[in-house]
Amino acid sequence: MQLDTITELLDIPNYKVTHVIQNDGSSLHFIVDQIEPLPPVCSGCGRVHAGGIHSVWVNMVEDLPISGKRVFLHVPRRKVRCPEDGTIRVEEIAWIRKRFSLRFADQVYRLTAIATNQEAGWYLGLDDETVYRIDKCMLEKLAQEKLDSPVAPTMMSVDEVSWQKRHKYVTNVIDIQKRKVIWNHNGRGKYVLDKFYRKLGPEGCENIQAVASDGARGFLSSTKDFAKNALIVLDHFHVKKSLNDALDAVRKEELRRAQKENNDELSQILHCNQRFILMQSKKSKRKMDVLNKLAVLNERIYQAMLLKEQFLAVYKTKDQKTARTNLKEWIIAAMKSKISAFVELGNKFFRKRHFILNYFVCNITTAISEGINNKIKRLSRMAYGFKDVYYFLLKIHQHCGMLNPTFSNQTREVEESSPRRR
Repeated sequence: MQLDTITELLDIPNYKVTHVIQNDGSSLHFIVDQIEPLPPVCSGCGRVHAGGIHSVWVNMVEDLPISGKRVFLHVPRRKVRCPEDGTIRVEEIAWIRKRFSLRFADQVYRLTAIATNQEAGWYLGLDDETVYRIDKCMLEKLAQEKLDSPVAPTMMSVDEVSWQKRHKYVTNVIDIQKRKVIWNHNGRGKYVLDKFYRKLGPEGCENIQAVASDGARGFLSSTKDFAKNALIVLDHFHVKKSLNDALDAVRKEELRRAQKENNDELSQILHCNQRFILMQSKKSKRKMDVLNKLAVLNERIYQAMLLKEQFLAVYKTKDQKTARTNLKEWIIAAMKSKISAFVELGNKFFRKRHFILNYFVCNITTAISEGINNKIKRLSRMAYGFKDVYYFLLKIHQHCGMLNPTFSNQTREVEESSPRRR
Protein backbone atom coordinates (compact mmCIF):
# COMPACT_ATOMS: atom_id res chain seq x y z
CA MET A 1 0.00 0.00 0.00
CA GLN A 2 1.37 3.40 -0.97
CA LEU A 3 2.04 6.00 1.71
CA ASP A 4 -0.17 8.56 -0.03
CA THR A 5 -3.07 6.12 0.02
CA ILE A 6 -2.58 5.47 3.76
CA THR A 7 -2.40 9.22 4.39
CA GLU A 8 -5.66 9.73 2.52
CA LEU A 9 -7.24 6.83 4.40
CA LEU A 10 -6.23 8.20 7.82
CA ASP A 11 -7.49 11.68 6.85
CA ILE A 12 -5.60 13.66 9.52
CA PRO A 13 -5.40 17.41 8.68
CA ASN A 14 -1.85 18.62 7.96
CA TYR A 15 -0.32 15.20 8.74
CA LYS A 16 1.04 12.55 6.39
CA VAL A 17 2.45 9.05 6.76
CA THR A 18 6.21 9.02 6.23
CA HIS A 19 7.08 5.40 7.11
CA VAL A 20 5.45 2.03 7.79
CA ILE A 21 7.53 0.49 10.57
CA GLN A 22 5.43 -2.59 11.39
CA ASN A 23 2.73 -4.61 9.66
CA ASP A 24 1.90 -7.93 11.27
CA GLY A 25 -1.26 -9.97 11.74
CA SER A 26 -2.71 -7.84 14.50
CA SER A 27 -1.38 -4.28 14.20
CA LEU A 28 -0.11 -1.54 11.92
CA HIS A 29 2.47 1.05 12.99
CA PHE A 30 2.96 4.27 11.04
CA ILE A 31 5.24 7.26 11.53
CA VAL A 32 3.40 10.51 10.74
CA ASP A 33 4.65 14.09 10.55
CA GLN A 34 3.32 17.54 9.72
CA ILE A 35 3.00 18.48 6.06
CA GLU A 36 3.53 22.19 6.78
CA PRO A 37 5.44 22.93 10.01
CA LEU A 38 3.31 25.08 12.30
CA PRO A 39 4.37 26.76 15.56
CA PRO A 40 3.50 24.66 18.63
CA VAL A 41 0.45 25.36 20.79
CA CYS A 42 1.21 25.25 24.53
CA SER A 43 -0.85 22.68 26.41
CA GLY A 44 -0.68 24.84 29.53
CA CYS A 45 -1.91 28.29 28.43
CA GLY A 46 -3.33 27.27 25.03
CA ARG A 47 -1.36 29.96 23.19
CA VAL A 48 0.96 29.65 20.19
CA HIS A 49 4.64 30.02 21.16
CA ALA A 50 7.01 31.21 18.50
CA GLY A 51 10.10 30.64 20.66
CA GLY A 52 12.62 27.85 20.44
CA ILE A 53 11.86 24.15 20.79
CA HIS A 54 13.15 22.56 23.99
CA SER A 55 13.08 18.97 22.72
CA VAL A 56 11.09 16.49 20.61
CA TRP A 57 9.72 13.13 21.63
CA VAL A 58 7.59 10.53 19.85
CA ASN A 59 4.06 9.91 21.11
CA MET A 60 2.53 6.54 20.14
CA VAL A 61 -1.19 7.19 19.53
CA GLU A 62 -3.78 4.47 18.88
CA ASP A 63 -6.26 5.22 16.09
CA LEU A 64 -9.30 3.42 14.69
CA PRO A 65 -8.51 -0.07 13.32
CA ILE A 66 -8.02 -0.79 9.62
CA SER A 67 -9.13 -4.17 8.21
CA GLY A 68 -9.37 -5.59 11.71
CA LYS A 69 -5.83 -4.53 12.64
CA ARG A 70 -5.09 -2.11 15.44
CA VAL A 71 -3.48 1.10 14.16
CA PHE A 72 -0.73 2.94 16.04
CA LEU A 73 0.58 6.32 14.91
CA HIS A 74 4.03 7.47 16.01
CA VAL A 75 3.65 11.25 16.21
CA PRO A 76 6.63 13.57 16.89
CA ARG A 77 5.58 16.10 19.56
CA ARG A 78 7.58 19.13 20.54
CA LYS A 79 8.23 20.45 24.04
CA VAL A 80 8.30 24.19 24.67
CA ARG A 81 8.90 26.38 27.70
CA CYS A 82 5.75 28.32 28.59
CA PRO A 83 6.69 32.01 29.16
CA GLU A 84 3.86 32.47 31.66
CA ASP A 85 5.07 30.03 34.33
CA GLY A 86 8.40 28.83 32.89
CA THR A 87 7.28 25.19 32.83
CA ILE A 88 8.30 22.90 29.99
CA ARG A 89 5.13 21.59 28.36
CA VAL A 90 4.26 19.27 25.48
CA GLU A 91 2.56 20.90 22.51
CA GLU A 92 -1.19 20.43 22.20
CA ILE A 93 -2.47 18.62 19.08
CA ALA A 94 -6.21 18.93 18.47
CA TRP A 95 -6.84 15.36 17.27
CA ILE A 96 -4.90 13.64 20.08
CA ARG A 97 -6.13 12.80 23.58
CA LYS A 98 -3.03 11.58 25.47
CA ARG A 99 -2.32 8.14 23.94
CA PHE A 100 -5.36 7.95 21.68
CA SER A 101 -6.81 9.82 18.75
CA LEU A 102 -9.96 11.84 19.34
CA ARG A 103 -12.03 9.63 17.04
CA PHE A 104 -10.79 6.49 18.85
CA ALA A 105 -11.80 8.03 22.19
CA ASP A 106 -15.19 8.85 20.68
CA GLN A 107 -15.55 5.22 19.63
CA VAL A 108 -14.87 4.11 23.22
CA TYR A 109 -17.48 6.59 24.49
CA ARG A 110 -20.07 5.27 22.03
CA LEU A 111 -19.37 1.65 22.94
CA THR A 112 -19.62 2.24 26.69
CA ALA A 113 -23.08 3.77 26.11
CA ILE A 114 -24.41 0.34 25.08
CA ALA A 115 -22.02 -2.04 26.85
CA THR A 116 -20.01 -2.32 30.04
CA ASN A 117 -16.43 -1.05 30.23
CA GLN A 118 -15.21 -4.62 30.43
CA GLU A 119 -17.07 -5.61 27.25
CA ALA A 120 -15.91 -2.49 25.39
CA GLY A 121 -12.33 -3.18 26.49
CA TRP A 122 -12.53 -6.79 25.28
CA TYR A 123 -13.80 -5.62 21.88
CA LEU A 124 -11.09 -2.96 21.46
CA GLY A 125 -8.26 -4.91 23.09
CA LEU A 126 -7.96 -2.53 26.08
CA ASP A 127 -7.97 -3.12 29.82
CA ASP A 128 -10.82 -1.89 32.04
CA GLU A 129 -8.78 0.91 33.61
CA THR A 130 -7.85 2.37 30.20
CA VAL A 131 -11.48 2.28 29.05
CA TYR A 132 -12.51 3.99 32.29
CA ARG A 133 -9.99 6.82 31.83
CA ILE A 134 -10.92 7.41 28.18
CA ASP A 135 -14.64 7.26 28.85
CA LYS A 136 -14.44 9.62 31.84
CA CYS A 137 -12.30 12.11 29.90
CA MET A 138 -14.80 12.19 27.02
CA LEU A 139 -17.80 12.50 29.35
CA GLU A 140 -16.18 15.37 31.25
CA LYS A 141 -15.54 17.24 28.02
CA LEU A 142 -19.11 16.70 26.79
CA ALA A 143 -20.50 17.65 30.21
CA GLN A 144 -18.77 21.04 29.97
CA GLU A 145 -20.45 21.64 26.62
CA LYS A 146 -23.95 20.32 27.33
CA LEU A 147 -24.55 20.18 31.09
CA ASP A 148 -22.97 23.27 32.61
CA SER A 149 -25.95 25.45 31.62
CA PRO A 150 -29.09 23.27 31.75
CA VAL A 151 -32.15 24.49 29.86
CA ALA A 152 -35.13 25.11 32.17
CA PRO A 153 -37.82 22.46 31.56
CA THR A 154 -41.50 23.32 31.23
CA MET A 155 -42.53 20.24 33.21
CA MET A 156 -40.09 18.24 35.30
CA SER A 157 -39.93 15.30 37.65
CA VAL A 158 -37.52 14.92 40.54
CA ASP A 159 -36.58 11.77 42.45
CA GLU A 160 -33.62 10.15 44.18
CA VAL A 161 -32.08 6.72 43.69
CA SER A 162 -29.72 4.75 45.93
CA TRP A 163 -26.26 4.11 44.45
CA GLN A 164 -24.51 2.56 47.46
CA LYS A 165 -25.41 1.04 50.80
CA ARG A 166 -25.76 3.08 53.99
CA HIS A 167 -28.26 5.56 52.52
CA LYS A 168 -26.11 7.04 49.77
CA TYR A 169 -28.29 8.63 47.11
CA VAL A 170 -28.12 10.69 43.95
CA THR A 171 -30.89 13.12 42.93
CA ASN A 172 -32.04 13.22 39.31
CA VAL A 173 -34.07 15.95 37.60
CA ILE A 174 -35.92 14.75 34.49
CA ASP A 175 -37.44 16.84 31.71
CA ILE A 176 -40.80 15.11 31.22
CA GLN A 177 -41.19 16.29 27.63
CA LYS A 178 -37.69 15.16 26.56
CA ARG A 179 -37.86 12.13 28.87
CA LYS A 180 -34.18 12.63 29.73
CA VAL A 181 -32.11 13.41 32.83
CA ILE A 182 -31.06 17.06 32.51
CA TRP A 183 -29.30 17.44 35.88
CA ASN A 184 -28.16 15.26 38.77
CA HIS A 185 -26.12 15.56 41.93
CA ASN A 186 -24.78 13.46 44.77
CA GLY A 187 -27.06 13.44 47.84
CA ARG A 188 -30.73 14.23 48.36
CA GLY A 189 -32.97 16.74 50.08
CA LYS A 190 -33.59 20.46 49.90
CA TYR A 191 -29.97 21.62 49.71
CA VAL A 192 -29.36 19.41 46.63
CA LEU A 193 -32.41 20.58 44.66
CA ASP A 194 -31.63 24.19 45.65
CA LYS A 195 -28.39 23.85 43.63
CA PHE A 196 -30.37 22.98 40.51
CA TYR A 197 -32.73 25.94 40.87
CA ARG A 198 -29.82 28.32 41.54
CA LYS A 199 -28.13 27.03 38.39
CA LEU A 200 -31.25 27.82 36.37
CA GLY A 201 -31.49 31.31 37.81
CA PRO A 202 -34.65 33.36 38.43
CA GLU A 203 -35.64 33.47 34.74
CA GLY A 204 -35.27 29.72 34.33
CA CYS A 205 -37.30 29.01 37.47
CA GLU A 206 -40.13 31.19 36.14
CA ASN A 207 -40.38 29.00 33.03
CA ILE A 208 -41.16 25.87 35.07
CA GLN A 209 -44.91 25.22 34.97
CA ALA A 210 -45.19 21.94 36.90
CA VAL A 211 -43.04 19.71 39.10
CA ALA A 212 -43.93 16.07 39.83
CA SER A 213 -42.57 14.68 43.09
CA ASP A 214 -43.02 11.76 45.47
CA GLY A 215 -43.89 14.20 48.25
CA ALA A 216 -40.48 14.31 49.96
CA ARG A 217 -40.43 17.28 52.29
CA GLY A 218 -37.09 18.65 51.04
CA PHE A 219 -38.17 18.63 47.38
CA LEU A 220 -41.46 20.34 48.16
CA SER A 221 -39.78 23.03 50.26
CA SER A 222 -37.13 23.75 47.62
CA THR A 223 -39.69 24.01 44.81
CA LYS A 224 -41.86 26.40 46.86
CA ASP A 225 -38.86 28.65 47.50
CA PHE A 226 -37.55 28.87 43.92
CA ALA A 227 -40.17 27.77 41.36
CA LYS A 228 -42.98 29.86 42.80
CA ASN A 229 -45.06 29.79 39.60
CA ALA A 230 -44.91 25.99 39.25
CA LEU A 231 -47.68 23.63 40.24
CA ILE A 232 -46.43 20.89 42.55
CA VAL A 233 -48.00 17.55 41.64
CA LEU A 234 -47.96 14.74 44.18
CA ASP A 235 -47.47 11.56 42.18
CA HIS A 236 -50.60 9.43 42.40
CA PHE A 237 -48.60 6.17 42.37
CA HIS A 238 -46.90 7.24 45.60
CA VAL A 239 -50.27 8.35 47.02
CA LYS A 240 -51.71 4.88 46.37
CA LYS A 241 -48.59 3.31 47.87
CA SER A 242 -49.18 5.28 51.08
CA LEU A 243 -52.74 3.94 51.05
CA ASN A 244 -51.52 0.34 50.66
CA ASP A 245 -48.96 0.85 53.44
CA ALA A 246 -51.73 2.01 55.80
CA LEU A 247 -53.88 -0.99 54.88
CA ASP A 248 -50.93 -3.34 55.37
CA ALA A 249 -50.25 -1.84 58.82
CA VAL A 250 -53.87 -2.59 59.83
CA ARG A 251 -53.56 -6.12 58.39
CA LYS A 252 -50.46 -6.84 60.48
CA GLU A 253 -52.14 -5.55 63.65
CA GLU A 254 -55.23 -7.71 63.11
CA LEU A 255 -53.11 -10.73 62.14
CA ARG A 256 -51.18 -10.54 65.43
CA ARG A 257 -54.44 -10.21 67.32
CA ALA A 258 -55.99 -13.17 65.47
CA GLN A 259 -52.94 -15.36 66.14
CA LYS A 260 -53.03 -14.41 69.81
CA GLU A 261 -56.72 -15.36 70.01
CA ASN A 262 -56.14 -18.58 67.99
CA ASN A 263 -58.54 -17.44 65.27
CA ASP A 264 -57.25 -19.71 62.49
CA GLU A 265 -59.77 -18.70 59.83
CA LEU A 266 -58.98 -14.98 60.13
CA SER A 267 -55.24 -15.69 60.40
CA GLN A 268 -55.33 -17.61 57.14
CA ILE A 269 -57.05 -14.73 55.30
CA LEU A 270 -54.68 -12.09 56.70
CA HIS A 271 -51.50 -14.13 56.27
CA CYS A 272 -48.71 -12.55 54.24
CA ASN A 273 -49.14 -15.07 51.40
CA GLN A 274 -52.66 -13.66 50.89
CA ARG A 275 -51.48 -10.06 51.08
CA PHE A 276 -51.60 -9.45 47.33
CA ILE A 277 -55.36 -10.08 47.28
CA LEU A 278 -55.98 -7.28 49.77
CA MET A 279 -53.58 -4.89 48.03
CA GLN A 280 -54.71 -5.28 44.44
CA SER A 281 -56.72 -2.39 43.03
CA LYS A 282 -58.72 -4.31 40.43
CA LYS A 283 -61.88 -6.06 41.51
CA SER A 284 -61.97 -9.83 41.14
CA LYS A 285 -64.21 -12.65 42.32
CA ARG A 286 -61.53 -13.85 44.71
CA LYS A 287 -61.15 -10.39 46.23
CA MET A 288 -64.91 -10.00 46.67
CA ASP A 289 -65.07 -13.40 48.45
CA VAL A 290 -62.31 -12.28 50.85
CA LEU A 291 -64.07 -8.96 51.41
CA ASN A 292 -67.36 -10.72 52.26
CA LYS A 293 -65.59 -13.01 54.73
CA LEU A 294 -63.87 -10.07 56.42
CA ALA A 295 -67.23 -8.30 56.79
CA VAL A 296 -68.23 -11.15 59.09
CA LEU A 297 -64.89 -11.99 60.75
CA ASN A 298 -63.25 -8.59 61.35
CA GLU A 299 -64.98 -5.24 61.02
CA ARG A 300 -61.79 -3.20 61.39
CA ILE A 301 -59.88 -4.65 58.41
CA TYR A 302 -63.13 -4.63 56.41
CA GLN A 303 -63.53 -0.90 57.12
CA ALA A 304 -59.90 -0.29 56.11
CA MET A 305 -60.45 -2.04 52.78
CA LEU A 306 -63.60 -0.01 52.14
CA LEU A 307 -61.62 3.18 52.80
CA LYS A 308 -59.09 2.06 50.22
CA GLU A 309 -61.80 1.36 47.64
CA GLN A 310 -63.42 4.72 48.39
CA PHE A 311 -60.17 6.59 47.81
CA LEU A 312 -59.69 5.06 44.36
CA ALA A 313 -62.78 7.00 43.25
CA VAL A 314 -60.73 10.20 43.58
CA TYR A 315 -58.55 9.26 40.60
CA LYS A 316 -61.32 7.66 38.55
CA THR A 317 -62.80 11.06 37.75
CA LYS A 318 -61.24 13.54 35.31
CA ASP A 319 -62.98 16.55 36.79
CA GLN A 320 -61.01 18.49 39.42
CA LYS A 321 -64.14 19.73 41.17
CA THR A 322 -65.53 16.19 41.59
CA ALA A 323 -62.09 14.95 42.68
CA ARG A 324 -61.93 17.69 45.34
CA THR A 325 -65.34 16.63 46.69
CA ASN A 326 -64.37 12.94 46.73
CA LEU A 327 -61.07 13.69 48.47
CA LYS A 328 -62.77 15.83 51.10
CA GLU A 329 -65.31 13.08 51.83
CA TRP A 330 -62.54 10.48 52.09
CA ILE A 331 -60.46 12.59 54.51
CA ILE A 332 -63.51 13.03 56.77
CA ALA A 333 -64.27 9.28 56.63
CA ALA A 334 -60.62 8.38 57.39
CA MET A 335 -60.52 10.66 60.44
CA LYS A 336 -63.81 9.29 61.74
CA SER A 337 -62.71 5.66 61.28
CA LYS A 338 -60.64 5.73 64.51
CA ILE A 339 -58.10 3.48 62.77
CA SER A 340 -54.77 5.07 63.69
CA ALA A 341 -53.02 4.34 60.37
CA PHE A 342 -55.87 5.91 58.37
CA VAL A 343 -56.33 8.83 60.76
CA GLU A 344 -52.65 9.67 60.28
CA LEU A 345 -52.99 9.23 56.50
CA GLY A 346 -56.07 11.47 56.47
CA ASN A 347 -54.10 14.24 58.20
CA LYS A 348 -51.25 13.82 55.72
CA PHE A 349 -53.56 14.00 52.71
CA PHE A 350 -55.31 17.05 54.18
CA ARG A 351 -51.97 18.88 54.41
CA LYS A 352 -51.07 17.90 50.83
CA ARG A 353 -54.55 18.05 49.29
CA HIS A 354 -53.59 20.85 46.88
CA PHE A 355 -50.65 18.81 45.56
CA ILE A 356 -52.90 15.78 45.05
CA LEU A 357 -55.52 17.80 43.16
CA ASN A 358 -52.90 19.46 40.95
CA TYR A 359 -52.70 16.14 39.12
CA PHE A 360 -56.04 16.92 37.50
CA VAL A 361 -54.62 20.21 36.17
CA CYS A 362 -51.30 18.97 34.71
CA ASN A 363 -51.88 15.21 34.51
CA ILE A 364 -48.20 14.38 35.03
CA THR A 365 -46.55 11.78 37.25
CA THR A 366 -43.10 10.61 38.27
CA ALA A 367 -43.52 7.46 36.16
CA ILE A 368 -40.65 8.55 33.90
CA SER A 369 -38.44 9.03 36.99
CA GLU A 370 -39.24 5.54 38.24
CA GLY A 371 -38.48 4.08 34.82
CA ILE A 372 -35.14 5.90 34.66
CA ASN A 373 -34.38 4.77 38.22
CA ASN A 374 -34.75 1.17 37.04
CA LYS A 375 -32.31 1.87 34.20
CA ILE A 376 -29.85 3.42 36.66
CA LYS A 377 -30.06 0.40 38.97
CA ARG A 378 -29.48 -1.88 35.99
CA LEU A 379 -26.46 0.24 35.00
CA SER A 380 -25.04 -0.10 38.51
CA ARG A 381 -25.58 -3.87 38.55
CA MET A 382 -23.90 -4.29 35.15
CA ALA A 383 -20.84 -2.43 36.42
CA TYR A 384 -20.94 -4.29 39.78
CA GLY A 385 -21.25 -0.91 41.50
CA PHE A 386 -19.37 2.38 41.22
CA LYS A 387 -16.74 3.78 43.59
CA ASP A 388 -16.42 7.16 41.84
CA VAL A 389 -19.75 8.98 42.33
CA TYR A 390 -18.81 11.73 39.85
CA TYR A 391 -18.21 9.11 37.14
CA PHE A 392 -21.51 7.45 38.09
CA LEU A 393 -23.36 10.77 37.61
CA LEU A 394 -21.76 11.13 34.17
CA LYS A 395 -22.72 7.55 33.24
CA ILE A 396 -26.33 8.32 34.17
CA HIS A 397 -26.26 11.19 31.68
CA GLN A 398 -24.64 8.90 29.11
CA HIS A 399 -27.33 6.22 29.41
CA CYS A 400 -30.40 8.27 30.41
CA GLY A 401 -29.61 11.90 29.71
CA MET A 402 -28.27 14.53 27.37
CA LEU A 403 -24.92 12.76 26.84
CA ASN A 404 -26.49 9.70 25.22
CA PRO A 405 -24.96 9.39 21.72
CA THR A 406 -28.19 7.90 20.36
CA PHE A 407 -30.19 10.93 21.46
CA SER A 408 -31.03 13.46 18.73
CA ASN A 409 -32.45 16.74 19.96
CA GLN A 410 -34.17 17.61 16.70
CA THR A 411 -36.07 14.38 16.21
CA ARG A 412 -36.93 13.86 19.88
CA GLU A 413 -38.27 17.37 20.40
CA VAL A 414 -40.70 16.84 17.52
CA GLU A 415 -41.78 13.38 18.64
CA GLU A 416 -42.05 14.29 22.32
CA SER A 417 -43.51 17.77 22.09
CA SER A 418 -46.15 16.75 24.67
CA PRO A 419 -45.66 14.64 27.84
CA ARG A 420 -46.84 11.05 27.77
CA ARG A 421 -49.64 10.25 30.12
CA ARG A 422 -49.95 7.23 32.20
